[in-house]
Amino acid sequence: MNQGPTSSRSSQSGKKGFTLVELLLSMGVLAILMLLIVQVIGQTSDVWRNTTAKADQFREARDAFEAISRNLSQATLNTYYDYFDASGNRRTAANASTFVPSRYGRHSELRFQTGPASTLIGGAASTRPTHAIFFQAPLGFNSEPENAGLDNLLNTWGYFLEFRPDTDRPAFVPGVTRSRFRLMEYRQPSEELNIYESPAEWIDSVEGSEWARVVASNIVAMVILPKLPSKGAVGDPTVDPDGNKLAPLYAYDSTLVGQGASNPELNSLHQLPPVVEFTMVAIDEASASQLDLENGSSPPNFGLSAMFQNASPEARRADLESLVGNLTASGVSYRVFSTEISIRGAKWSREQTVVASSP
Repeated sequence: MNQGPTSSRSSQSGKKGFTLVELLLSMGVLAILMLLIVQVIGQTSDVWRNTTAKADQFREARDAFEAISRNLSQATLNTYYDYFDASGNRRTAANASTFVPSRYGRHSELRFQTGPASTLIGGAASTRPTHAIFFQAPLGFNSEPENAGLDNLLNTWGYFLEFRPDTDRPAFVPGVTRSRFRLMEYRQPSEELNIYESPAEWIDSVEGSEWARVVASNIVAMVILPKLPSKGAVGDPTVDPDGNKLAPLYAYDSTLVGQGASNPELNSLHQLPPVVEFTMVAIDEASASQLDLENGSSPPNFGLSAMFQNASPEARRADLESLVGNLTASGVSYRVFSTEISIRGAKWSREQTVVASSP
């Protein structure tokens, strides 16, 4: 009796396929997995896009921050020693016939000055907030083609903030006028250098100058604090761990004795500060656009007019915390840049004699 056909049919009838319920269940699980994968990819893409956007937003501020650090480190006074008479006056063409030298003293025709921007160059504190700085440095900027390549020519240089519209943008760039806090860089060409001819007016030409240009937008604060080194020999009066001996109110002028009036070891006359603590606060364009819609051509009020006037460690910390708190309360995305810049040409002298400066 042949059983072959029967066995074949029995084997085939024992094979089973997927039921409709199993197929539907599998498709449901697959759909859930696909949905989860899509969500993860979307979230990852959003994080990457937002991170990239923030990096791009603050790239301009970071580039400006690095440029300021690099240029400021090259500040110079080219200080030298000259004869002074008993009254502290230098020999000039007017007193040459009667001049009697009495002692040596420091002197320089160059300048280094920091302080509130509204004080140094004028304007309201609301439109020119926080600080400004001006100095001379061999940066080689010139306006004459025949001087191209002379990289060590002397320039007057400076930085300040200004709330202003972008009305100076090229005509071919479309868009509506936007008012922003902008970081301004003042670059006086070597050919226009007037520090020797008109030393008392060396920064008077900053206001409305053709040599002032925008280097970054959306910079809302720039804090500049000239300092002595924070570390050194025990008992050395020119060591300043708190950072406010030289400029307790942030102001520094190399043509004045400064704190040397009460402590000759801190005499800043014709001296560069060894260190400058530099802090810059930037906001992103999205936040600036929202503020523009809310305030129009008026500068937003972050409370800066009452900040960064006292350079004590506690006040510096409190002012920065207040600014950050005000930005956060306004829904503003921000970034704080901070560093200490060593000035290469600074050779701080502990000269005890306070010598009067001549104009």
